[in-house]
Amino acid sequence: MSNSNISILNDREAAVLITLIEGYIQHNSPVSSTFLSNNYNLNVSSATIRNVMSTLEDKGYLTHLHTSGGRLPTDLGYRFYVDSIKSLNNPKNLISKDLQTELLTISNNVDELLNATVLMLSKVSNMFGVVTISGYQDSILTDIELVPIQGGRAMLVLALDTGVVKSIVLNLDIKLDIKLINKTTQILKDRLVALTLKEIQNSIISRLNDVEIYSHELVQILINDRSNYFTIDSNKSIYTSSTEVLLEQPEFNSIASFKKILPALEKNFLNKHFKTKFTLGSEPTLIGTENGDARLNECAIMTTYFESGTISGKIGVVGPKRIPYHSLQSILEQFTEIVESAI
Repeated sequence: MSNSNISILNDREAAVLITLIEGYIQHNSPVSSTFLSNNYNLNVSSATIRNVMSTLEDKGYLTHLHTSGGRLPTDLGYRFYVDSIKSLNNPKNLISKDLQTELLTISNNVDELLNATVLMLSKVSNMFGVVTISGYQDSILTDIELVPIQGGRAMLVLALDTGVVKSIVLNLDIKLDIKLINKTTQILKDRLVALTLKEIQNSIISRLNDVEIYSHELVQILINDRSNYFTIDSNKSIYTSSTEVLLEQPEFNSIASFKKILPALEKNFLNKHFKTKFTLGSEPTLIGTENGDARLNECAIMTTYFESGTISGKIGVVGPKRIPYHSLQSILEQFTEIVESAI
């Protein structure tokens, strides 16, 4: 949303708009001039506030459901509010020490840490929690096993330095000899352990082409399909909480409104949405139509960026446009600090 539209408010208009949005966030009902006059120290009469609200509506910052009712913010109004509070000091210590300690105790396993983070984030914020990460292809292989299973098949098991363990079944049309499996496993350990997944994909051929079993079907399968075996699938790059928490929000407590947003809360959609909309240096908060998808027109998404070692990503919450932006920003920043300390 263009900042050129946001800069045209005078001090009184800005004060009324910010105050009205805070009232709407708190009470979830259209805000009247009388309500603002009685509950906030604006130092102007109710009639003056009413005139300012009318001007704000003409400029696109407010709207109304009924002619005689109060006003509520538009996406443009929310954008002005979010940009205005960025310079304010965020409230501190919104996350308990016990919660911080609990997250730090599982810091040796990134997978478990991020899964716990997103669940705790949802619990603390009362919003839908999301964590997306990149850099997993730079994870280092710490161990590899080939395990024989029934039906002439084998399971490939990869252990990574991040704590992630990946297993995948290899379907083979040959009889596997246990000696061959053990020999192949040892070669893979000797040649691939301590490399990143990306390095393995790029160099597995040259690292194995001098071994005597290079032409065996088992080895060839690993080589020919290396981009699938030595990688982390997309579901491992995003963590989400339960969607049910949004049913507690008045905007989504009807079946129709909840069903409308559910497709936009699926992992595949959110993974792509975060990668395209929340790039490094981009606006960390998107409101309503700024998301560019009709399913998110009634939602706001707030994010923060984290980076630790080879792993980086976004921590975010999804909720109604009426989310408490100020406190949520502080919650996200505190979770970011914990995750960066833990990884």
